[in-house]
Amino acid sequence: MWKKLKSLETKMKLNRRTFGALSIASCIGVTNTIYAQSMPVRLLVPFAPGGAVDQTARIISNALGEKLGQPIVVENRPGAGGSLAAAELVRAKPDGTTLMLALDTQAGNHQTIKGLRYDTFKSFDYLNLLVTTPQILVVRHDLPVKNFEGLIAYLKAHPGATYGTSGIASAGHVNSAQMALARQLKTTHVPYKGAAPMIVDLLGGHIDFAFAGVSVLLQHIQSGKVRAIAVGSSKRSALLPDIPTLSEFIPGLEYPTWVGLAAPIGMPSDVRSKIIKATQEVLRDPDIVKRFSENAFDVVNSTPEVFTARLKKDSNILGELIRQKVVSID
Repeated sequence: MWKKLKSLETKMKLNRRTFGALSIASCIGVTNTIYAQSMPVRLLVPFAPGGAVDQTARIISNALGEKLGQPIVVENRPGAGGSLAAAELVRAKPDGTTLMLALDTQAGNHQTIKGLRYDTFKSFDYLNLLVTTPQILVVRHDLPVKNFEGLIAYLKAHPGATYGTSGIASAGHVNSAQMALARQLKTTHVPYKGAAPMIVDLLGGHIDFAFAGVSVLLQHIQSGKVRAIAVGSSKRSALLPDIPTLSEFIPGLEYPTWVGLAAPIGMPSDVRSKIIKATQEVLRDPDIVKRFSENAFDVVNSTPEVFTARLKKDSNILGELIRQKVVSID
């Protein structure tokens, strides 16, 4: 009898300890979540200031911070086609306090950069494909060409002519490679750490032509500092109605710049849902839509599934260019 009582007492003590430990762990978890949701959110921008990703960050950061109830701190982390910022995102705690704006290079870095320490399709939570902007083909102002066929003739007569992009595997790189494949051109790729430094060299006459988002080139086209040749969209741009589409010369050539919101994999479901909801609400705000439109962006405001599908589609397009040796691997 005494032994049974002692055994029962021991079990009760263990249960109390277990309950206490679970209660403490639960409290710690709740406290950590509350703490994380009161901290500033780091919004990583994988490219230099002045490009499409940076523009997107500046347009949405304040409104998104208000929706989340947390200030947004924009941090530019340029380098390696956006993979440096992506690697930093992977190392961050999946608590919603570190997010990243992914550019289209995210779809191809795993194929062009060796030694990435993350899996493009398994290490990230792709929350929302935010916006796209058509790519536009432009030439330096003193290049002696006026139209697309004139440019093709010039490039065939000058093999090795240089073109700039915002990085290897960027939309600009893919469009240039597709054009080279379709018209059998031999050109020299000059990658930059974003569209802004590339445009500086284009304006300075250090490269011959470039593909980049209309959003970052529009002011330079309107001022006459570069000459627009063709726009990479299914229809002509309302902002540049006299500029033909690329598909008028090369059917099917359309690969826009896109920007989406990504997070580390493994966020708590309530935190994830909160961020997705806040982002979608921001992109439905008429003032935000207007600001994007004025800067030549089209608001997409997608689901995670749509974003992931776009990523895989563009990865396949780049993969085919690599197989055909039009795009080389570092």
